[in-house]
Amino acid sequence: MIITLLSDFGYQDNYAAVTKGILLQQMPHANIIDLSHDVEPYHLLECSYLLKSGYTNFPDYTVHLSLFNILHENPAKVLLARKNNQFIISADNGLLPLTFDDTLDAIYKYDAFAKNYTEWMQLAARLIKDLEQSQFDLKNLEAYQPATNGAQFSAIESENAIECQVIHIDYYGNVIVNITNDKFEQIRQGRNFQIHIVRDVLNKIGTDYADVTEPGKAVCLFNSAGFLEIAVNQGSASKLLGLKLHKDKMIYYQHIKIEFL
Repeated sequence: MIITLLSDFGYQDNYAAVTKGILLQQMPHANIIDLSHDVEPYHLLECSYLLKSGYTNFPDYTVHLSLFNILHENPAKVLLARKNNQFIISADNGLLPLTFDDTLDAIYKYDAFAKNYTEWMQLAARLIKDLEQSQFDLKNLEAYQPATNGAQFSAIESENAIECQVIHIDYYGNVIVNITNDKFEQIRQGRNFQIHIVRDVLNKIGTDYADVTEPGKAVCLFNSAGFLEIAVNQGSASKLLGLKLHKDKMIYYQHIKIEFL
């Protein structure tokens, strides 16, 4: 069985290793893969993006275990969702409805609660083992409607513009915003456009990073996950353009505005 891990633990502490130890106690044969442990602490949008852009690359019957903000409530629930033969386990913290809208095949609640992280992980490990032993038969689980927290993953749309927010900054300082290629073309309808990025205005979308050859120049392109990315030749777009992860009550200039002409 393949199990992926997604968290905001970072690598300074031993939380990720302890998690793997708990899983391996139940399933010594498990193939555990780190999706990421560098989610900005408590940044639900970034966690959602990393899950949304990553889970489709795995074989059927992979279990994706989100360790993000487990103790959002106490006692904490263990939720299981199914999406195209992929299985996602998360706390009831808004991640599932934010990431998948209404497209999940089903959402279930495990029949026990946890008062701390270790208890939650033990329950999650037991659930994963049960799934494997039952060959992913979910009939004994209770259907559940998860909580939402009011966060919005999608960009703000109007007839002639899209206001995008920064949802991820990668290791190289490339900035990913919350608009996909499909949604961009749906709203664009063949029109010209301008992308306003702080002090820069771009009117084209490249196909790769080499579309700009001058160091320090910005380029926009849709990344392999289909989301709009802002990069700078031989530099960090985040640092050079002053872009940070979107947070509530952030001032307006942090938005990336796309105008259709």
